[in-house]
Amino acid sequence: MRPALKAEAKRTTGPLRAGITREEGSFAFGWKWRQSLSDLKVGLLLVLSLCCVRAPMCEAPQRLDVSLQPHGTLRWERGSEPMLLVRPSRGEGWIKLARRLSGTSATARQIRAANPSLREPMRDRSVRVPLTALRADLRIESVRKLFPVDRRTVAGWDHLVMDPFGEGGESWEWIAFVFTGQSSSAGALSLANPDLGEDAPRRAAMVLIPESRLLPVFRSVPPVPTPTPTPVVVHPSRQPTPSPTPGRAHPAGVESGVLSFGRDQKGEFAQYRLRKGEALYSAVVVRFTGELHGEQVNTLALDIAARSGIQDVTSIPVGYRIKIPLELVLPEYLPIDHPRRLEWAQEEKDLARFVEVVRAADLSGVHVILDAGHGGKDTGAIQASMWEAPYAYDVMCRIKVNLERHTRAKVWTIISDSSRGYSIPNQDRLLQDRDQVLLTHPQYRLEDSSTGVHLRWYLANDIIKRQLGPKVPRSKIVFLSVHADSLHPSVRGSMVYVPSRHLRPSSYTVRRRSMSKYEEYRRSPEVKFDSTFAARAEASSRRLAESVLEAIERNEMAVHPYSPIRDRVKRGRHQFVPAVLRYSLAQHAILLECSNLANSEDRALLGSVEWREEYARAVVEGMAAAFENGRSR
Repeated sequence: MRPALKAEAKRTTGPLRAGITREEGSFAFGWKWRQSLSDLKVGLLLVLSLCCVRAPMCEAPQRLDVSLQPHGTLRWERGSEPMLLVRPSRGEGWIKLARRLSGTSATARQIRAANPSLREPMRDRSVRVPLTALRADLRIESVRKLFPVDRRTVAGWDHLVMDPFGEGGESWEWIAFVFTGQSSSAGALSLANPDLGEDAPRRAAMVLIPESRLLPVFRSVPPVPTPTPTPVVVHPSRQPTPSPTPGRAHPAGVESGVLSFGRDQKGEFAQYRLRKGEALYSAVVVRFTGELHGEQVNTLALDIAARSGIQDVTSIPVGYRIKIPLELVLPEYLPIDHPRRLEWAQEEKDLARFVEVVRAADLSGVHVILDAGHGGKDTGAIQASMWEAPYAYDVMCRIKVNLERHTRAKVWTIISDSSRGYSIPNQDRLLQDRDQVLLTHPQYRLEDSSTGVHLRWYLANDIIKRQLGPKVPRSKIVFLSVHADSLHPSVRGSMVYVPSRHLRPSSYTVRRRSMSKYEEYRRSPEVKFDSTFAARAEASSRRLAESVLEAIERNEMAVHPYSPIRDRVKRGRHQFVPAVLRYSLAQHAILLECSNLANSEDRALLGSVEWREEYARAVVEGMAAAFENGRSR
């Protein structure tokens, strides 16, 4: 049918049934569609007429602006690729901005290169984000806005070449990158369209991007059953948000970013099409449910496989439609109008009100309290005969030395190794001893892990209240606990936990007779939080965590790809905030998981003295950046 479509497009007889209006720098399109093949010419004429909107007839336009609210404005200027113009949020550097709009920090350099006049993103200046750098859901929204006649077919994706400036701007390489994610697919696209030749496709040419080459976000769009043009169907989540309706179902096939949604006899589900090289564990369970720990990930994977009709989770065909029970999906992946998504978005908005900007060049006046997880009889996670405790302690010691050497921060520690102190051995493999003690009065030799956990925050809070007192504002106090987790083997990279304001009590006391022998407990057995501290602490801790992870990525070290900052540990239905964060009086409190011992690559890196030193320096760099000029870089 494609040659017939092209032939029909050339016969441009009949009235133009389209209206174009100018509203605040954007275009509002209107079609009166009819169910006949001849009406494709209407769409073609409409698209081709765009070049005359900003200028008199026969004069080529200089740019094309299309609204993509609430994100920003799509701008396509003569001689360049389409860009999304956005305003950065408070505290957004290049990496954070890239994460928000691309879903990965890997595009930070590409976005920065598109803004040569900006050294750093500024809230009062629009930042240009290339279309090819946008995350999947924004890319398809942009494509639908810029190319309204494009459509999904059984064979793949039919793309109408606009080229509004008449300069051959839509090259095979550019089309390949937009729709397949790889400019190297240009040759394959040219072969799939032999009647278009090897040169850049001409304006009004209909290009087929084969199904096998499409990015998953384009493949997830249901094919149009016939070549009859139909209006673009906009999901309610892309329109002004209606009032939430409890229990509202989302019809099958409705698209929201990388997921589609539907309902079957077992209830509502989200659907994801597996890409080449992806596994059910990491690409679906870890990403969309937030589970990380091995047993829970494996259990959920089996449940989701059963729901999806999968017999063998190790052999799933590329493109297989995987059903995820909707109640398991994280709120940020739900459609924008879903009640849980609305509640999550409102909480994020509310938290932004509590962000407190603190400026401290070189960390002057900042007090950092350092902790390393486990120790003594508690080895922490063990993988391949490697204990978590001594390696977390070694990283902590390196952070301490680098803070004291390169910043003006005052460093406190709540744990020590009675045999090595804070010395840094120049060796890959560390001595796995049980000599760590907590510096309470008297010292605690970490005989019991539960007692040790509580004494850590009692000791840290005692430093804050008794040693620092009211003369040091809480906004200049940092608590950092270093760990190395043992998660599902598919998970890689650093993560940071921050204290959720929703999981903190207004007051708390550990009621154990054994605690009374320690001065730190006796001086203040009950910890209390005022009504706003929990929110301020979560907001401040998130900013610190973002800055630390950005620095780790800048130094080319792995960061967990899906939600690397979390406000709670999730293990099945059980969710909690680690006690050292939950009861901390430090306004900046983070628990840093520097690697996943269950992942062989992470474990090998942690066992390298060079990596541990570079990692510690990156952490210090990120801490300093969080306070320098009052925002992350």
